[in-house]
Amino acid sequence: MSEQPDNSRRESDGGRRQRDDGQTQQETLVLSDEDAYVGDSIVIKGRNLPANESFDLRWKSVHGEWGVLEAHEIVGPQYRPRTDTITTIETDDSGAFDWEFTIPEDYGGDHIIKLVDSDDTSVADAEIEVIPHFELLNETAELGDFFTIRGYGIGPDIMVNNYPVVWDNGYVGFMTGVQNRGTATAEIRAAGPPGKHVLQVWRSHLGIPFLQNNTQSPYGKVSDGRTRTWTVEVTEPETPPQTAWVDDLFQESPIELHYPDIDQDTAATLDITPECGQAGTSAIISGSDFPPHTEVDLIWYRHDGHEPQGKKQPPDHSIWSEQVHDLLPTVSTDSDGSFQVEIEIPVDVGSTRPITAAVDGREVAVTGFMMQPSIETFEPTSGPVGTEIEIELTGVGWTNYETTPMFVYDNDMLGYSCSLSGPQRTKLRTVLRASGQPGHHFIDVYPAIFTTEDDDPDFQLMPHLSYLDNHPVRPLPAAHFSFEVTE
Repeated sequence: MSEQPDNSRRESDGGRRQRDDGQTQQETLVLSDEDAYVGDSIVIKGRNLPANESFDLRWKSVHGEWGVLEAHEIVGPQYRPRTDTITTIETDDSGAFDWEFTIPEDYGGDHIIKLVDSDDTSVADAEIEVIPHFELLNETAELGDFFTIRGYGIGPDIMVNNYPVVWDNGYVGFMTGVQNRGTATAEIRAAGPPGKHVLQVWRSHLGIPFLQNNTQSPYGKVSDGRTRTWTVEVTEPETPPQTAWVDDLFQESPIELHYPDIDQDTAATLDITPECGQAGTSAIISGSDFPPHTEVDLIWYRHDGHEPQGKKQPPDHSIWSEQVHDLLPTVSTDSDGSFQVEIEIPVDVGSTRPITAAVDGREVAVTGFMMQPSIETFEPTSGPVGTEIEIELTGVGWTNYETTPMFVYDNDMLGYSCSLSGPQRTKLRTVLRASGQPGHHFIDVYPAIFTTEDDDPDFQLMPHLSYLDNHPVRPLPAAHFSFEVTE
């Protein structure tokens, strides 16, 4: 573990200037606080500055995002410098100013505030530490509903970048704020029995709770002692919990990087509307600028191969792409070389599904459809302890950021499943066993990251609870189920 940075110095002398009486004066920037949380107000004080002059106050931070290769392989969190102008301020007759500043939603750690003159020269600076913290948005929830946790100031340092969440001493998953300026949101199921339960946020770059966070950690307490453990109450529902659903889907487009190369570059174009959806979606494929009165074969592509067995997708994915000719129709162009045809999106592996158009056996145009997850099977929905519960999902993608959805039973991580390519493996199928006391029990299927090139911090093969605002490449939905254990 690295040494903690020295945060004792919170003001800086930017330089010296000559006063009218010939004496040297030192420009000074001072902050009212050494550290703060997102949303706190501090006072920035400027002293010993030229009178009645304008200066910019600038906030130095970083821009964070996931490092991704070929929109597929996750390298890990990547950060680069970022500077924001807070305000332009004018000194008074004595060369001073006081400015109240609210700490913005941003990453935790040390931030420098700089005072910059009209020549874009830094004349003074000061430093403040932003401390990560968490808030619970609701302390009660009906059985089957959710508790919402929001974290602020997460990352970028590896020791404050991965926060495991625990329900009744069982590991649920992790939160991170990699790409949302350190802010992350997680929804934790209100699992039974009704009554009091304990919800906790821990910290560990290894992805699992480090149980000495608040007793012997060299990095201090989680949230520097702010609340990170809550006693919550699960209440009886007014109506039975919803049986099975997928989170609201996003409007998105296919990733052209995952298209196969076509045989011939022509003026012909191919489009599909809508560009995204679940299996069973009605879509219209349109073509234009093809040869008139000509048959066009529409070809559906699926990415074949299985990385866990050692096969690695090449950059263009063409070697592992399998052409499927019987899923889409052959069409005929009109006198203008155009056509339209309505299709039903077939059941298949998720992510980008390329569609090509071939004339006389040569592919001359390409488009794609972004296949999104859906629930194909969930049965039975009730039964005694030990009942086999069959779950089938479709539209789960082949890419590293979506291929391994994680299953959580009553807020306790159970394990992962894997999206497999090929014509007989278009559905992700698993069988679980019902357990627990009589009543409703809950299965949640969260996105995860199969592998990352950077193992520190460790985000691999764990439920990603902040998936909606911090998942790599695309925001993915989770799937949710309710099963009733009978007497």
